[in-house]
Amino acid sequence: MESEYVELLPRVFSLLGDARQTVVDDTCLEKLLDCFRAITENETEFYILQRTPCLTNVIVNVSKQRDINPSILSFIMRLTGLFAASENYFIQLEDNGIMSSLFGNPTNLGTEAWEEATVRSGWLLGIQNMLQHEAVIRFLYKYGCIDEIIQLQKDPSIFVASTASQLLASILSFSLQCSTHATLGNSSKTQLTNKVTVLHSDDWSDCICAITGHIEDFLRSDITSNVQQALKLLSKVSGTMYPVAIIFLWPKIEESIKLLLKGDLTGIGQPLAELFLNVSRSFPSEVLEPTFWELLCLLLRSMNQIEALTLASGILKLKTCPQSLRMQAVTTLFQPLNYIIAVTSVQAPEDAVLLDESSFCRVYIENRLSRKSACINLLCQILSYLWELLQMPPQTTELPFQVLMRSVITILQLCIGTAIPVTSTVVNISRHLIGCIKVQRGGMDVLGALPQWAGIEEVNSALALFHDYISNPDTDCTVLKKSLQALFCWMSHCIEGVNSHVLEPKLQEFLHGDFISVMKKRLFDVHWEIRDSILEFLGQMCFQFKGVEHFCQLIGSCGIPHLVLELLSDPESYVRASAITALGKMNYLSPNWQMLPNENSVSAMKGNILSYLLDILNKDTEGFPRRAAIKVLADWLKNSHTLSSCELENFVPVILKIGSNDLDWEVKVHTLGLAEAFIDHLASNLSISPYAVLMSNSTGSTQVKVFLQTLCEVGIFTTLFHALWDCDRPVAQKACEILIKLKTIASNADNVEVLKSNGQKPNRESFSDWLSYSNLNLQNVNDIMEILIVLDLEIQHQHLVRSSDHIESSFRSLLEDLLAAADSEDGGADCY
Repeated sequence: MESEYVELLPRVFSLLGDARQTVVDDTCLEKLLDCFRAITENETEFYILQRTPCLTNVIVNVSKQRDINPSILSFIMRLTGLFAASENYFIQLEDNGIMSSLFGNPTNLGTEAWEEATVRSGWLLGIQNMLQHEAVIRFLYKYGCIDEIIQLQKDPSIFVASTASQLLASILSFSLQCSTHATLGNSSKTQLTNKVTVLHSDDWSDCICAITGHIEDFLRSDITSNVQQALKLLSKVSGTMYPVAIIFLWPKIEESIKLLLKGDLTGIGQPLAELFLNVSRSFPSEVLEPTFWELLCLLLRSMNQIEALTLASGILKLKTCPQSLRMQAVTTLFQPLNYIIAVTSVQAPEDAVLLDESSFCRVYIENRLSRKSACINLLCQILSYLWELLQMPPQTTELPFQVLMRSVITILQLCIGTAIPVTSTVVNISRHLIGCIKVQRGGMDVLGALPQWAGIEEVNSALALFHDYISNPDTDCTVLKKSLQALFCWMSHCIEGVNSHVLEPKLQEFLHGDFISVMKKRLFDVHWEIRDSILEFLGQMCFQFKGVEHFCQLIGSCGIPHLVLELLSDPESYVRASAITALGKMNYLSPNWQMLPNENSVSAMKGNILSYLLDILNKDTEGFPRRAAIKVLADWLKNSHTLSSCELENFVPVILKIGSNDLDWEVKVHTLGLAEAFIDHLASNLSISPYAVLMSNSTGSTQVKVFLQTLCEVGIFTTLFHALWDCDRPVAQKACEILIKLKTIASNADNVEVLKSNGQKPNRESFSDWLSYSNLNLQNVNDIMEILIVLDLEIQHQHLVRSSDHIESSFRSLLEDLLAAADSEDGGADCY
């Protein structure tokens, strides 16, 4: 701890320990605790307490007071817990009676204080903080704290009850970890089995027995809330720092779990599933006994359909589990989808049903799908689970992807009204789903993750579906955006996938149909969100497939670039920005794409795309288009675009001048990005590396000076030094990073003696005056080299990367706020 903090602490803790003083708010106390928590992570508790004896004094004084403010008392308890994590300090406090006064029998605190939820919470959190050594466990059992913590699980304050449950789980797992018979670590199945046998004997500690006895009693209780509480507690044990403790507990609770599975699972199915999944995630399958997986199978079969879906999804996300269980989970998850395929097909496909469904499941699914809200919720839940599974690496058991694609396409067809109902059941389902945005969005997410498993039949069906959604004027804006995203994934698979030679002709047939006409029409949709989504899609396509000849020819001849140019004057700034980005990506298709078809309506719009971008950068009143314009220009330079080596370079000085004077900080940052791209481009042409130090020789020195002189002439250094002192920190930080890179390059030239600066160090206010006083010119390479040497760029960068509120949020600032609050009339501290 800094000495200046140590000087302020006695005054602050004198204030906190004085019952006559107006209490500061809880936010200040939380921040103060965070500061001490950070300090104790870096320094030993004893060292802190030796330097600041006021901490011990205030703990002693508060423990003796009965009229202390509840918030202060709670704070002192938690602070004491932080320091009592040191066993030596804990013993010292226990010998002095402080521990028993604060954490022993709660009646010592007084009934009035204990009635405050913040005090009960502070008591629990204080114990949680000190739970680092066995002395705490002995203390808790000695003073009956375990029984009190158990009771607090039913506290009327939800926060207190949750904290009590978590603390109880931590105590149990820590006690087992501390047991002389339970050295936890990486253990094989045999070792774990042996340990369980030992720990299941009578030599468990009294603390472990008390908690496990409570769990067993509640698991066998007739009161559902008690069973829920016990199951949640066990789940939390598997999520503690010592999750293997749950393995030692399992033999003791297994019979109770079996009895629960044989009874009514109403109200306890979900916490049971959570417990099994938590245990499964914590350990490899070979560590767990076969009976564990048998019980999990029984649970999956016994739960109602909605809860079973959640459990099945969780099982399929496990890295390892028995194959039979995984197949059962797949069947459970796909039952509603199989039902939809069965009722919507004139003749159900052979692979539609994975396993025979019981009549009970079929009746349950029919009942859910017959009611609108239940139908939508069920399908949204399944689609959400499937999408999560598809984002994971391939599992041991593959999902039935063809069935999945067929069912998702069918659901999306029902939502848009293109599916032909063949039964009254389908008519009812269609009525529920028609125009349902939630199901459409979920379905498109799943469909977009499936193309790698698609064959010709699935590609044809998917492309037809995408066409229906994109061309339908009633398609919601968000659904259209997801449809385009999914279509892009399918297009990528058709062009770049393993079977591209078979699938690409199907895609060409699709694109050369009326798809382009649909795109043109939607570019001028009345909804700006749709115009924006179409532009994003077109830009993404043009960049991704820039090397595909037939695609380039299609876009170059269809007239879309001309329409995108028209959208540069769209009234919505988001659309103008997307049009700029799309044009920038279209420019990769061909260096001559801007030679538009010879139509009378476009003759006035022919010209260089650069003029459009510069005009927008200079005149557009909204920030989004200007950002898009400078990003496109910087992107061309970074990617060594055809224009970057000829035409664009001539415009760099103009772009730098416009961009560096923009009022939008993001435009200025992207302008610096363009400057950096130009620097890298020029350096590569001269075989100069901005990241490596060259040998100092006459040839290298001359090359560096030529390089730096070119940057001077372009105006790079004027832009960078202007940005270095910018009031927007990201701008100054970016400029400083580029200058440091240039300083590395400059060090390869002949050393320049610092003569003109007279040892002065400029700042934001004095930089211009310093240049004039030192007679330094930003157009002169020797002066530039001197400036780079004089400025402490590395130190300045360290300051810039720090948070802008590092002073205001410092420990010292917080202590000063607390002291100032004591003198203010309202007692409020400026700690926000």
